[in-house]
Amino acid sequence: ESFVRSPRNSTRRASRETGIPNVAVWRVLRKRIHLKAYKLSIVQHLTDADKAVRKEFCMQIFHRIQDDEKFPVSVIFSDESTFHASAKVSTHNCRIWGSENPRVFLEHVRDSPKVNMFCVLSKERVYGPFFFMETTITGIVYLDMLQEFLIPQSDEDDQEGHIHFQQDGTPPHYLGEVRLYLNTRFSGRWIGRAAPTAWPPRSPDLTPLDFFLWGFVED
Repeated sequence: ESFVRSPRNSTRRASRETGIPNVAVWRVLRKRIHLKAYKLSIVQHLTDADKAVRKEFCMQIFHRIQDDEKFPVSVIFSDESTFHASAKVSTHNCRIWGSENPRVFLEHVRDSPKVNMFCVLSKERVYGPFFFMETTITGIVYLDMLQEFLIPQSDEDDQEGHIHFQQDGTPPHYLGEVRLYLNTRFSGRWIGRAAPTAWPPRSPDLTPLDFFLWGFVED
């Protein structure tokens, strides 16, 4: 009942409130009522204005789907992510069981090398990954990648001009030359900042790369 009222309650606090040992509280939660402890997901803060824009975007897409049920499968979603060569490990989630302490140590590499990766997902395939050689992704670097890597592949799959390209509104994507190029290659068929279909700011969680691919790659 304590956790029904307050799902964020801790077992230690519940133990103090009920007078039941912490171990017993944990056992009841896990074994008798089959509750699990889930980690909080860190997401970007959304203002009321952000939420209104997201709602407007979702309604716009909803009406597009009503007009054309094949629209969702025509969208290719893109994103970039940074990965460190030396992955960060939580010792809380890394345990070794045994009768004696094996004295195993994990070396931590400070300021480990990192790589910026670009990828695109469609219903049919994955475009990429593309690894940037540059440490900083500028608008010109991003444009070069589009011209030399993505567009030649997407053109092969889009003989009839049905693909809709999505990108977020980060500064490299907003470069005038990038938007001009996308207006040429995907005339009226791209989604992003200052695009024919405006992408809501601070909304990476709306793309399958954010809610699936990057976590899959990290694992």
